[in-house]
Amino acid sequence: MNEKQFEEAQALTERITRAGIEQALQCHLETPLEVNGQRLCLDCDERLSWARMQANQNAVRCVDCQTDHDRRGK
Repeated sequence: MNEKQFEEAQALTERITRAGIEQALQCHLETPLEVNGQRLCLDCDERLSWARMQANQNAVRCVDCQTDHDRRGK
């Protein structure tokens, strides 16, 4: 690996790390939507499944909406 390739790889790693940190911080800034003790997706208002809550107790979106949210980079 030459110096230019190393610098490009390092810059990419830094961008990915920064994006991951921003995403993690954003998740903690969003307030879950709960109605009658049930957590609902912030985007589609569907009830979050038991499996989703077990996988991520801080989830505020269903898997499909979270995937779309992540793709949009928001």
